Amino acid sequence: MERRVTLKKVSLKAIAQQLNVSVSTVSRALNGKPGVSKRLREQIIKVANDLGYTPDPLAVGLKRGTTKLIGILVPELKGDFFATIVESVERALYHLGYRLLLCPTEDDPKKEEDHLKILVNQRVDGILSAPANFRSNKSLYEAIINEHKIPVVFFDRLVEGVETDYVISDNEEGMRILLEYLISKGHRKIGFIHPLRGIYTSEIRLKTFLEYKDKIVFQEEWIKDGKSSEEDAKEAFTTIMRSKEKPTAIIVGSYHMTLGCLRAAKEMMLKIPEDISIVSFDDAPWNEIFEPPITCVSQDPREIGLIASTILLSRLKNKKMGESRIQTVLKVKFLERLSVAFIK
Repeated sequence: MERRVTLKKVSLKAIAQQLNVSVSTVSRALNGKPGVSKRLREQIIKVANDLGYTPDPLAVGLKRGTTKLIGILVPELKGDFFATIVESVERALYHLGYRLLLCPTEDDPKKEEDHLKILVNQRVDGILSAPANFRSNKSLYEAIINEHKIPVVFFDRLVEGVETDYVISDNEEGMRILLEYLISKGHRKIGFIHPLRGIYTSEIRLKTFLEYKDKIVFQEEWIKDGKSSEEDAKEAFTTIMRSKEKPTAIIVGSYHMTLGCLRAAKEMMLKIPEDISIVSFDDAPWNEIFEPPITCVSQDPREIGLIASTILLSRLKNKKMGESRIQTVLKVKFLERLSVAFIK
């Protein structure tokens, strides 16, 4: 016979009343403590299961000194990148008894602040975060790490000046690869649609692009903030391609924005790479199946999630790791496809 499952909160008192025993007896039995006969313990466990009793993780955590809760802050989950990181983290932590509290920030520092305060109040054991802004909430992160003694591991992004563990991709190298590749193909008129300003990855990618000002034909009107969104990137691409003087190639700073640019090119009836060459920082399923397939540098979100989880677990298991930080910079992978024309 299938056991009935209830979502109603069942208390220790309800179990005690069912068996006419004290609440403390029920508590000892469910927590495996001595002072309860084997037969009574089995009866208590059976009644608890039948009633659908589940322990309050916060209450249990306060007693044991660990809640087994991990907060994870991500900007969004609509795309593959961060969703894959979360999946990788969950796979790494679930079998060890940890549960995730997922907090989407939408790249809003105020929303991030609210989430962080809630996570502290929930007594989470640790926090994994892709910060909303590289300069915001610095003092809050420092208080969480130094005062509340909650380990924080950044992934994909950083907050400037916060001394903690992190796992990021080599954004500088990725941009250099794309720029050098375009230059090797004869391109000098190169535009850039970067992610939302204030995000660590956007700032680093833009900074690296600007380092090439003397190697390319530099036009400020060819640099646009795509605001990390498909629609804004589409508008940015359209504006660039309506300029009096147009670039021959555009670097798009994220895969979401690349899709917006590809749609804009189609609406403007521009052929890739004949009319405009496009390369992307980040890969996506449509990059490979689009005609022509899009040249890009790719990151490994599964590896980012796994390494971030491993670092956090190390902090949780070894409280004496000290002030030394584990700071990992992962190589990106260049994928040459057919979206870049050779200019003689």
